Amino acid sequence: MRATASGREAIAHAEPGSRYVDRETGEEMEPVAKVLPLAPSVSSLPRSPENLRSCRRCDQLIGLDVSDCPYCGLRQEAL
Repeated sequence: MRATASGREAIAHAEPGSRYVDRETGEEMEPVAKVLPLAPSVSSLPRSPENLRSCRRCDQLIGLDVSDCPYCGLRQEAL
């Protein structure tokens, strides 16, 4: 959900036809995205192994789509 004037965002379960208002500003919020359920998987990883790579400096697993390592901050090479 997003309030158009302030740009404030919130994640909420929205029902069709309902009106949602930001508690802080009183602005009406509009749905702007949909969270889709993941397919059932035996893995508890937030990303699949084929979408991960190892950071060159700290050897932590990071996503292929990440530009900077969230652990050490090193800029990653382009793929």
